[in-house]
Amino acid sequence: MNKLQKAKHMNKTYKLLTLICISFSLKASSMPLITGNSVVPHDKAYYTHQLRDKDIELIYTKENLPFAQQALSVELPLHKDYEQFFNWELDETLYVGLISDNNQIANGFSTQYPNNRQINYVGGAEMIDYFSCTSWLNTLLYHETAHNYQVNVKGSRVSQMLHSFLGNGSVVFPFFISPNLLENSFMLEGNAVLNESWHGNGGRLYSGRFKAQTLLQAQADQLKPAYLYNNKLAFPYGEIIYIQGGYYNLYMAEKYGLEKINSYFKAHSMYWYWPFLTNRSMRNSVGITFEESVKDFEAYQKELAKDFVSAKGDIIAHSQFFKSLNHSKDEIFFIINESGNRAPELIRFNKKSLQSTKTRGSYVAGKVLKVNGEYFTQGSMKISPIRIRQGLFNSDGYIKNGTDSKMIQGYLSDGTMIYFDVASSYSEPQLYVGNTFYGQVNSSVIIDSNDNLYYFKQQGKKRTLYKNKTPLYSYEGFYGIVSDVDSLGNIYFIANSQLGTSLYRYKKEKIERISPADNIVEARLINDNKVLLSALGAKDYYYLISDITPTDTQPYNTKLFFETAPYYGAKHLAKEEQAHQVTLEKSYYSFLNMHYSGTDIKVSSSENGLSTSLNINIGDPLTQNSANIFISRDDTNVTIAGAGYSNAQYLLNYTLIAYGVVDKNNRDDIKESGIMAGATLPFLRTGYWSGAVGMSYFQDYDTASREPLSATLDIAEFEQYGISLYANKLYALKLYGVQERKDEIVGASAAFKHDLPAEFYIGASLKYSSSSANTSVNERGVKLSSTILNTDFDPSTINMPNLSNSTYLKSAGYAQVSLKKVFNLSAYFFTFPFSLQREALYMKYRYYDLEDFAATKSQANEATVGMTFMTVFVNNFILPMSLEYIHNDASIVQNQEIFRFSLGTSF
Repeated sequence: MNKLQKAKHMNKTYKLLTLICISFSLKASSMPLITGNSVVPHDKAYYTHQLRDKDIELIYTKENLPFAQQALSVELPLHKDYEQFFNWELDETLYVGLISDNNQIANGFSTQYPNNRQINYVGGAEMIDYFSCTSWLNTLLYHETAHNYQVNVKGSRVSQMLHSFLGNGSVVFPFFISPNLLENSFMLEGNAVLNESWHGNGGRLYSGRFKAQTLLQAQADQLKPAYLYNNKLAFPYGEIIYIQGGYYNLYMAEKYGLEKINSYFKAHSMYWYWPFLTNRSMRNSVGITFEESVKDFEAYQKELAKDFVSAKGDIIAHSQFFKSLNHSKDEIFFIINESGNRAPELIRFNKKSLQSTKTRGSYVAGKVLKVNGEYFTQGSMKISPIRIRQGLFNSDGYIKNGTDSKMIQGYLSDGTMIYFDVASSYSEPQLYVGNTFYGQVNSSVIIDSNDNLYYFKQQGKKRTLYKNKTPLYSYEGFYGIVSDVDSLGNIYFIANSQLGTSLYRYKKEKIERISPADNIVEARLINDNKVLLSALGAKDYYYLISDITPTDTQPYNTKLFFETAPYYGAKHLAKEEQAHQVTLEKSYYSFLNMHYSGTDIKVSSSENGLSTSLNINIGDPLTQNSANIFISRDDTNVTIAGAGYSNAQYLLNYTLIAYGVVDKNNRDDIKESGIMAGATLPFLRTGYWSGAVGMSYFQDYDTASREPLSATLDIAEFEQYGISLYANKLYALKLYGVQERKDEIVGASAAFKHDLPAEFYIGASLKYSSSSANTSVNERGVKLSSTILNTDFDPSTINMPNLSNSTYLKSAGYAQVSLKKVFNLSAYFFTFPFSLQREALYMKYRYYDLEDFAATKSQANEATVGMTFMTVFVNNFILPMSLEYIHNDASIVQNQEIFRFSLGTSF
């Protein structure tokens, strides 16, 4: 082949190798799967307990042994219930990970990759008021196990047959085997919220905040199929699928029965060939289409919303996200994000002057605490490359000394810390005063000026208000947050109203509702007559000053229909199930616990023909180790086969891939075999800073020449907030050296990005590479390529889009500036496969400095104008579409003007 043909072929070869290299980690970038991001590197030792007859395997640490026993007592009866209600028995062992306190995250996830598993993290004390539950761990198990049943189900014989030998793999598209992987989050999360709530442990359906949000959306005419059943950017971001989906599933379960709405997932999985037939799946489950059911749901919520009362008063602030209020003697302070796409602001409200100030900072979004005149926020961050910790963080994202692994509630007058111990609060918050255990509680804690502690405890459905260790008042419900104490000792708290959430007062054994509003999220007293409220609106949270107007009204007892059902609560745990004991007898060895995950068969086309690949994947449930065996035929009919292995269990993260050429297709200019290897060693991860060193080696089968051995040093500060499409702040520096046969290439790159008001973003970048080579023969020197080829393990490559083929130079570099503007024009559709989420217009100018091997220097100017459309494909998947025009006046480009259209997807 000639040079131009070979250059084009090389670029296609790199793309093919990209598929091979990331085939066992592609899903990790989206779910997270296969790579080692389920747990931090150098985590604690794990143990395992398996019930082969029940197809359940627990994975836990020594410290989590009692919680593993608790999880087993939950999972055993839970599977009996879910098998009935979802009409499905899991076709694989369910791996239940109880993750160590080195991973202090208030979350969990469920997935089918690499196997049927769920990962449950320890950090729930951070969100104890939000979830309206007794046990965080139980809520995780109920919720995530529901996801396992939703997605594992395979209603068709085709999916079942394919799974029997391909496992959790894919044939061209992933939904042939597990169709419900492509189900919309509105149904997946909403149904899991429903199923977390009928076990006698509370749940978000008992939260007046969730109910108020649903009624506000009804008032705003937002309960439509196109709005509900789309991956949308809409307030309240991140929560909306749980709120609207939860109440929709509750409505359907009450009207048609829990078993029928849960059976929707089996009905939906029948359509393995096109799992987007929502109307048909719902009709097969309950007898009416999804659109018809949403119309009924909307009418029901609108009727309820007629009497809904919103808080009124003097508004002082708005925010797209809510974080808890806090106060001192003179101030009320909290974090807001008014635009939703910039760094948060600290609001300080003066109780005497009734004036507020705003200070923007790199705050970890959370509840604010004032310590010795400095403002910190509760949160969870990486404090090293191997630890994620909860604690107090300053305005630069650095943890405050002494708060590691503590959810600080406040301080006594002598400075004694009041906190939840994270490690022991896996199930319910364990409250400490200094180093002394105080008690198990079920809400955040308020401390008055006399060092009294106020909080709620939960027993069954009875919620009891405490002052220190003395019970004061009880009511029926799971939702309640202590707000403040006035000068007379009256206690203010948030609890359910009939239509939402409101503010109440405990006054000498008498209960009063002190606001008519149904949308109050939190409150702090300004004085004994006025209060600062945080209220929920249809488009944002707003903060207002309101008068105290007491009426004799008790908190509303939210009683859901299933409370009278025989399955409600954990009342059917058999004695033989209680007899199972979790032990430390069997250690979890990550490498030895790798299991067959699945086989992927993929076909792609290009102008030259078809490319095909087959990948057999294995991995362990904690995704610390993964491997694959592959065979691939590119579009020139060259076939290669090999194996790859990746380890992320330790601080040194590495990947090894070895291949051999099975069929050369009569070509003599390719390698018979080769390896690809990469390793990364992070040395910095604190605040918003990260740093790592890396090495890589690459032997490309398509050429007998180029074999770059690279070393890199990366340091970056990165911040991105809320729903910002681009980085709000980035400072990045990369230094690299490449040994390419007998040549040395050295260079560096740097990048700067920052946001501006009104969703403008500016950026600048530099890159320069220089080679010791004296000739470009056999592809030596600095590579100038039309595509950014990170997969060839050569960081020195310089990108020039207008090139038709790669070329090699003595040195090359560029300087670039950019400007971007994000727009938020949206249009959502239910049956039409594409919806529009938002857009961005961008402009870039790049100046190139080039030197060839004859010491001839040249310069080039490149200008780019483009538009990116963030579309939603089939209601669920974000599919960026970009159109751009690029003009380059370099003498080495064949086409000075090009138009490009690109697609990218993020599942």
